[in-house]
Amino acid sequence: MEAEKQDCMKKYVSVLLLIFGMLWMTEDAGAAGIEFMHDKKFQEVLDMAKAQNKLVFIDCYTSWCGPCKRLAATVFPDSAVGVYFNSAFVNAKFDMEKDDGITIANKYAIRAYPTLLWLDGDGNVKHKIVGGLDAPGLIENGRKATDPTPGILAGYRKQYADGSRDINFLHDYVEALYNANEKYQDNFKEYLDKLTPAEMSDPKHTKTIFNLTNDLKSPGLAYLVKNKPYYEHLMGEQVFNNKINLIATKAASEATGSDDKALYEGAVQLLKTNKAPDHVQQILKLSMDYYYHMGDWDNYDKNATQYVKKYASKNAKELNDIAWNYYLAIHKPELLERAAKWAYTAINIDDKYTYNLTYAWILYNLENYKEASLACDYAIMRAKAENVKATSATELKGYIAKSIKKQQ
Repeated sequence: MEAEKQDCMKKYVSVLLLIFGMLWMTEDAGAAGIEFMHDKKFQEVLDMAKAQNKLVFIDCYTSWCGPCKRLAATVFPDSAVGVYFNSAFVNAKFDMEKDDGITIANKYAIRAYPTLLWLDGDGNVKHKIVGGLDAPGLIENGRKATDPTPGILAGYRKQYADGSRDINFLHDYVEALYNANEKYQDNFKEYLDKLTPAEMSDPKHTKTIFNLTNDLKSPGLAYLVKNKPYYEHLMGEQVFNNKINLIATKAASEATGSDDKALYEGAVQLLKTNKAPDHVQQILKLSMDYYYHMGDWDNYDKNATQYVKKYASKNAKELNDIAWNYYLAIHKPELLERAAKWAYTAINIDDKYTYNLTYAWILYNLENYKEASLACDYAIMRAKAENVKATSATELKGYIAKSIKKQQ
C-alpha cells in the first residue's frame, strides 16, 4: 500500500513538473519578442505566408532611422507582442536601402521610416502604418490587419459617395486609401481643407498629415514646412528633417526619369527652405546624383568638387565612390587626374582592396600604365590580406599588359 502511495506521489510530482515546464517554455518563448526572419528573400517570405495561411508582417527600416532602432529595442522584444505576432504572422525585417528592401520600398512607395507593412501571400497590402508605436498600439494594429470584416474600404467609398464629409470620417477614409496603397491625394486635400485651426493642432490629425505627406506635390507639404517647430517638438528634429530629405530625394530621382528639371529645382528649394543643419551637404549630394543620372558631367564635377572639399576630404568611402563615378563616366584627363588624387587619398585613409582597385582603374584610363600596374599589384596583395577574390584586379593586369605591348 505504501509503495502504491509513493508511486502515485511520483506521478503527481512528474505531472506538476511537466506543467511548470510547459508554462516556463511558453513564457520564455514570449519573452524573446517577435521572431523575425533575416535570411529569406521577399518572395520566400510571401510563399511561407501563403502556405501557412497567414499575413506577412514586415518591419521596413533603415540603418540610420532612430525610431526604427527604438522599435527594435523596446517594442519588438515585448513578451506580449512576441506571443501575439509569432502566432499570427510570418515576421520579417528588410533594410529599405539594401537588396530586396529596395524592391519593397519602390513597390509599396515607402518613403518614411519606420513603415510597418502587413501583406497577404500575394503581396497585397492589408494594413500599413508609418511611424513608431508602443507595444499595445502595435498589437492593436496587428488585429486591425487580421480583421475579417470584409469591405471596409468599400463601405467608406459608399459613405463618401452618399455625401459623408465629417472630419473624422474623412480622416479614416484617407488613411484607409493610403493603407490600401491606392490614390489618396485628392481626398487628402479635401480632408486638409476641412480641418479647423483647432483640429490642425490635434495630434491625431497632425500625425496623419505627417504620415501621408510623402511627395513634393503633396497638399500636406506646405503645412509641414509652415509648422516645422511643432513637428520637431512632436517627433524630434532628426525625424522631421529625414522626412524632408526623403521627399526632396524622391523628387530629384523622379526628375531624372521624367527629364523634369523643375522637379529637381523644387527639391533643392525645399531643402533650402527647411534649412536643416546639414541642408547644404544634402543639396550637394542630391545635385551630384541628379547630374550624374542626367549625364551633365560639368555640373556633376562642379558639385562633386565642392562636396569633397567641404564634407568628404577625410571620408574614404565617399572619396572612393565619387572617384569611381569619374572613372565610369568622365573622360577628360584633367578631371580624371583630380579623381586619381581622391582615390589615392582614400587609400591613405583606409588601405582596402577595392579602393586600390579604383585607383588602378583611373590610372589605366589616364594611360599611366606603369603606375596602374603597380597599383594593381598592390590591390591583389590587399585582396589576399582581406581574403577576398581579386578577379577584377587580375583582369585589369591583363588589359594593362596588352596596352603596354601596343605601345612598344
